[in-house]
Amino acid sequence: MLVWDIETSSIDILHRQYDLTVNTKRFSPDEIVRDWTMLGASWKLIGEDKINCISVSSKNPLDDYMVVKTTYEAIQKADILIGHNSDAFDLKKFNARAIYYDMPPLPQKQQIDTLKEARKYFKFTSNKLSYLANYLGIDTKDESPRWDKILNGDANELAIMREYNKKDVIVTEQLYLKLVSWMRNHPNVSLYSPIKDIEGKKILSCPKCNSTNYTRNGFRYTKTKAVQRYECSDCHGDF
Repeated sequence: MLVWDIETSSIDILHRQYDLTVNTKRFSPDEIVRDWTMLGASWKLIGEDKINCISVSSKNPLDDYMVVKTTYEAIQKADILIGHNSDAFDLKKFNARAIYYDMPPLPQKQQIDTLKEARKYFKFTSNKLSYLANYLGIDTKDESPRWDKILNGDANELAIMREYNKKDVIVTEQLYLKLVSWMRNHPNVSLYSPIKDIEGKKILSCPKCNSTNYTRNGFRYTKTKAVQRYECSDCHGDF
């Protein structure tokens, strides 16, 4: 289970104004002077301390080939991807750069988007990562770096961006762990890493975190039978 986040650059456009109305949100592709690129990416496995991070070089901040390639290889090894707004932004943006470099499509992955999960089960005032982190009492996000300085090759600002990127991954992981017990359609992680006894028989484990530390929690009734329910003592999910 891989938590990830990417950082992208802005787009420079030559905006042509024909009247007094100023609207820079809509523009023609012909007005693009410099298109966006990936400036960096960070990722970590759930439950592990190591955070991986890669960024463009300050000598050539517009060359994102190694960022895309290294991130591609990390995603390729994962079974489940976790991110905040990753379905609508991170994955599609990443795919746009991957196809630019003629990389083949990644194998289809199970995905957990914490933004979608927050919207699905709650009515928070805001679903932005910074707000949810503050509201739920988890790590706060760092201040954004100066993106213009990064594009101008400022090595110090690029280092700040890498820390900012890594902090987003940490906060996303903590948000996921806060929400996981509420998720009804969570991928069954026990299918990926089944736990077996000494005789090789599969042991029942929590489908959300694969823990065998659970207690009985009543029954779910169908038309024909009663099904035992359990509550996980680690992630507090029920199954």
